[in-house]
Amino acid sequence: MSILVRRSNLIVPITNSHFLQGAWRHNADAVTLDLEDSVVDYRKEEARTNVKDAIRVAARGASEVFVRVNKSYAQADIEASVWPGLAGIVLSRVESPEEVQEASEIIGKMEGSRGLEKGSVQMVLLLESARALWKIREIIQADPRVTQVALDESDLSASLGITPLPDQDPFVYARGRLVVEAIAAGVQPVGVTHPMGTQPRFPSAEEMLQIATDSKNLGFRGILCPHPSWVEPVNTALTPTQSQVDYYTQVREIFAQAIAAGTAAVPFHGRMIDVPVDEWAKDVLAMAAACKTRDDQKREALLLAGEADPRPDS
Repeated sequence: MSILVRRSNLIVPITNSHFLQGAWRHNADAVTLDLEDSVVDYRKEEARTNVKDAIRVAARGASEVFVRVNKSYAQADIEASVWPGLAGIVLSRVESPEEVQEASEIIGKMEGSRGLEKGSVQMVLLLESARALWKIREIIQADPRVTQVALDESDLSASLGITPLPDQDPFVYARGRLVVEAIAAGVQPVGVTHPMGTQPRFPSAEEMLQIATDSKNLGFRGILCPHPSWVEPVNTALTPTQSQVDYYTQVREIFAQAIAAGTAAVPFHGRMIDVPVDEWAKDVLAMAAACKTRDDQKREALLLAGEADPRPDS
């Protein structure tokens, strides 16, 4: 099974032409065209007419392209979004497995009518209420299209009547539950450490790298990026370093030698290398290889597009 590499997912307002035209240059693994919060109600219909062309634009840098749809207008938004080139739908405000199944049925019909491979359009779920978190297991297992799940901590705060404070994390349990349930179900947990989930801002690249590293160490496999400045630090933090690759390559070599010598445990650099450590080494090396492949795909796409400087300032 191939490894899903979707470290950074850049959220782009579909009605902002400047952001849309530049989104593909930012090296994000995915770009999500937002039909929801960033589009005022009177422009929703107009925004839907732009989705087909916007998918083509956003995909120029080999980013996967998603569309975030409105719960209230899910059918209209999905019908406007499922075109060749779409990787998936970001389904917001999910509260039940039935909502996931209903969205999947609409997606399936559109796949059939527009010549897409059956089951090819994925879903990323956003959980934004206490009810959603309580039913998380049923929700993320509701349909095989689901590949990632995230908390919208701002809306979850409103659902719980919480006023988030920078020095008091109200979602330790929620974040931990999301990670455990998602990984157990074979779905990637997406999120960021407190307080960035409730009060996003634009830190320095160095600070964002630390935030993203902390998020990885909580178990998150990807981060939704509200601004392009997040993308590179997130990609870096969620990619195994060269020193890790070197170390775990040696681990695998030393362990193979130990097995050949008839033992399943051997000391190496002050620790015992056994089967679980070797299995972890396999995972790290596989992720490193998958990240390299993904980065090569994006680099090649940028070169083909003739981009001398692929990462603009905005």
